[in-house]
Amino acid sequence: MAFYDEKKNELQKKEEIISEAMDQLFQSSAFGNLISGFQNLINSSLTDVQTTVDLRERDTGLYVDITIPATFRDGDIVVDIASRYLHVTLQEKQKQQHEASFTSMTRTVQLPYEVRQEDMETSWNEQTMTLFFPKHKHE
Repeated sequence: MAFYDEKKNELQKKEEIISEAMDQLFQSSAFGNLISGFQNLINSSLTDVQTTVDLRERDTGLYVDITIPATFRDGDIVVDIASRYLHVTLQEKQKQQHEASFTSMTRTVQLPYEVRQEDMETSWNEQTMTLFFPKHKHE
C-alpha cells in the first residue's frame, strides 16, 4: 500500500509540473501573448459584423428586427422568402484606388408560419431594419 501511495504522489507532482508548464506556455510566454492577441483580433473583428434577427409575433402580424452592422449599411440588403424561411443577405463593395473587395453575409431564419414577400413592409430605426408581415394577409 505504501508503494501505491508513493507512486500516486509522484504522478500528482508530475501532473502539477506539466500543468504549470502548460500555463506558462499558453499564458505568460511570447507564444501565449501571440495566441491572446490573435483571439482579441478575431473577437473585435466579429463584433463589427455581427447581426441579429429577432422575431416578434403580435396580433397585427409578424415583425422581424434585423440589426445591420455598420460595415454593411452602405451596401445592398437582399431579403428573400421561400416557404417559411427568411434569407437576408448583406453585401458590401469597398473600392480602394485600383482594387475592390466584396464582403457578404447571409442569415437564414425559420419563420413561425408562411408569409408572402409581396405583403412585406419595411422600416428603419438607427441600425435596425424591421420587416412587417400583416397577419390578415397570410392566414
